[in-house]
Amino acid sequence: MTYRDLDRRLIDVLREDARLSIRALGKRLSVSPSTAGKRLDALLEREVITGFVPTLDYKKLGFGLVAITKIKARGEALPTIVEALATDRHLSHVYEITGEFDVLVIGRFRDESEMNREIKRLLGLPGIEGTNTSIVLSIAKEGGDIELAPPELAEEAS
Repeated sequence: MTYRDLDRRLIDVLREDARLSIRALGKRLSVSPSTAGKRLDALLEREVITGFVPTLDYKKLGFGLVAITKIKARGEALPTIVEALATDRHLSHVYEITGEFDVLVIGRFRDESEMNREIKRLLGLPGIEGTNTSIVLSIAKEGGDIELAPPELAEEAS
């Protein structure tokens, strides 16, 4: 087994349970705890793994309304707008995009009035020319990881 194979398997195991001890991780991977720890350290050092965070149920925390907003911005104002949006406490995702709109954000709100206030505040940012907001009716998949290519396919792609 190559390090690439081991690293991919290690990532898969941590996706299932990131709270495993190094000893348990080694056992699940059929390698020594020392090897498991070294591979994990290497992935952390290379910033392939950037942290270990809990998965939250935002609805149970009172943030059941999810809105997706596309934003049109004046070109010169785009960096400032994106910077401001990235610090907004309601927004979980901020993307610069191509197409008719310049930015796409995903936000979580307690209710429609909170969302409405925030959208109106967004419209007040200098350089924003317009927005288009959609409310999420149901979530089929969220926060899921993509499947990593099997090692033989990853080698072909590189």
